[in-house]
Amino acid sequence: MATMKTSIQTSIRQSLRLNQTTKVWLDIISISALDLKERVRDALDNNPFLTSDLNNTSYSKNFSSDSDNILEETLHGKTESLFEHLQTQINITFSNKKDIITAEGIISFIDKDGLITTPLSEISMTLNIDEKKIEEILSVIKTFDPLGVCAASLSECLYIQLKNINENKVRDLAMKVVYYLDLLSKRQYSVIAKELDVKVDDIKEALNLIQTLEPFPARDYDTTPLNYIIPELFIEKESGVWVVSTNKGFIEPLQISKKYIKLIAEATDEATIKYLKDKLMEAKSLVHAIEERKKTLEKVGLALLEYQYDFFEHGREYMKPLALKDIANNENVLLSESTISRISNNKYLKTSWGTFAIKYFFSSKVNDKLGSRAVKEIIKRIINDSEVKISDEKLRLILKSTGIDISRRTVAKYRNSMNIFSSRYR
Repeated sequence: MATMKTSIQTSIRQSLRLNQTTKVWLDIISISALDLKERVRDALDNNPFLTSDLNNTSYSKNFSSDSDNILEETLHGKTESLFEHLQTQINITFSNKKDIITAEGIISFIDKDGLITTPLSEISMTLNIDEKKIEEILSVIKTFDPLGVCAASLSECLYIQLKNINENKVRDLAMKVVYYLDLLSKRQYSVIAKELDVKVDDIKEALNLIQTLEPFPARDYDTTPLNYIIPELFIEKESGVWVVSTNKGFIEPLQISKKYIKLIAEATDEATIKYLKDKLMEAKSLVHAIEERKKTLEKVGLALLEYQYDFFEHGREYMKPLALKDIANNENVLLSESTISRISNNKYLKTSWGTFAIKYFFSSKVNDKLGSRAVKEIIKRIINDSEVKISDEKLRLILKSTGIDISRRTVAKYRNSMNIFSSRYR
């Protein structure tokens, strides 16, 4: 009877230990790289069983390589950084920590002119934040100094500046005229006047006001980017062969302290023994979870390379439809869909085409060969390459001629998701 009781108690302890290990593992694979760095720092400060193995050669090699890490520190130039200038306003305006982090992520997309021309859908995927939330935060940032910063286009940049001028007839007309910059540059004032049902002299007066505005809001600032993205997975070609690897340099490698393990055997107080054993289990669970995170990411990377091989070889227009279950059921992965969702969340993959959120590689099916992301990229290319304005219906017909049969409404939906104006305003 005593033997059975001891066996049951041992089984319960093992079950609790397994549940604790599983809980830590699920937590660690779900968080972002930045959160993991913070978790490791806290663990090193608060768990006596954990020490940092700074002699680890892979850590030393990777930590010193800027090519493997997109560091979050701002690089300071001789003039004030635009990102510091905006960050100060972000900290004053937003009180919610998540909103501050989102805003800082958004301003990392600013180009040298002070605009954000990256589609909102792509920003959403890269930051793994809902597109509506991105739009909400961005609309606030667009009210910051310098006026016009973070606009999606030159026209919007000028519009924002005009919006902050005292209302009058010239200003109101100029707010419409800025969306005819192409015609303005060709001095086709009569065409604009006819379109807006005003006199040519009115257009010229509006133009005089527009010419007083700042077309490049970042002109007086250092625009060295502030980046909070740390890629943990790399799929890059080396000597003609695609190689999948994980980032070993962004967190300090952990090891269990042998000194403190000896203390358990030497301790006599039950409370002390329990404390030490709990801390040892926490330390082992964390070390195990971090190692499993790397292994799981590598498995997912190998599966992504298999399913999205054409993307890695040829670019975004070759992105195939892909679902979480496809990766989950891959013979080299064999994990649940929920686990794939967790490991894909807030993780970034560096490729020869840029750095992407892992979730960017999942998209719905448009036809047997292409996913929705590929079709969006094709639409963007057609618009950018065309010397004339192309309507959504024309885009639909061009796509259909290449074997992509989608409705005009879907074309418009995809175009809007990339923050591309309709043909009338392009």
